[in-house]
Amino acid sequence: MRIRTMVVMTAFAAVMLAAGPADVLAQRGRGAADAPPAGPTPRLANGKPDLTGLWAEPYTPNMAGRGSASVVDPETRELLDWPRKGEPLPDAVDPTRTFDLPYTELGLQRWKEYDPVANGDYAGSCMPFGMSRNINSPHGSYIIHNEQALAILFEQNTWFHLIPIEGAWEWPEDLPPAWNGYSTGRWEGDTLVVETDNFNGYTKLDTTGHPHSSAVKFINTFTRLDERTIEHTVTVQDPRMYTMDWMNVRTWRLRDAPDVLMEYSCEENNLGLFDGSISPWRIPDFVD
Repeated sequence: MRIRTMVVMTAFAAVMLAAGPADVLAQRGRGAADAPPAGPTPRLANGKPDLTGLWAEPYTPNMAGRGSASVVDPETRELLDWPRKGEPLPDAVDPTRTFDLPYTELGLQRWKEYDPVANGDYAGSCMPFGMSRNINSPHGSYIIHNEQALAILFEQNTWFHLIPIEGAWEWPEDLPPAWNGYSTGRWEGDTLVVETDNFNGYTKLDTTGHPHSSAVKFINTFTRLDERTIEHTVTVQDPRMYTMDWMNVRTWRLRDAPDVLMEYSCEENNLGLFDGSISPWRIPDFVD
């Protein structure tokens, strides 16, 4: 049995940031074969699209980047503009950082001070990645879907996320804040809209370290265009960190047999925590 290994965060980020989604899939021996022609969208008994399948979502280490991570207006899907866009930030911990998202004053402070080398990164300490970073990962995700709920099985650290569909059942009101938050789905025509909130505030949006607060709401949409393709969007609503809502639009592709989800173990394999090359992450004294 193969076991995934979580490597030193700085090395992991350097390799993945240098490789695009196609490069990552090729390294894993996936996506090489020609895909068969796409058939029609499969549907549930109630007529809604069935999202079930093993999907390759684009690896997105930087949600402010290009390609699958272009920052667009959620209403128009045109490229989003904001004051100071692209302005250098020479006083940031990493002087190559720029004003790459529409930050509030607090959001900009969190972006400039993010330092996973000195302070540790929760992912490097094998803690849950969080809803946004799970979806941004380079590993596949299996969706299991029926009329009442949808479950996403992330290969990343063998995590899962359950999404009840509106009208089926509801989450209890007294649940504590969570790493992945709590999601509820609803249909708008043939598009499943998933809203997620109630976060503990410990996580980041992506590998690059873009901030979010505990009050963030993610709005993910899933539109199965045909048998082999999902159009996915994610909108970030976080007025503590950003002056406006912003969106990424991406395309998910179906993966064919014999491709399967594999076991991914970080807990036993992150040797950098023991040899000192990774700074252990600690629960922050406060969250935004």
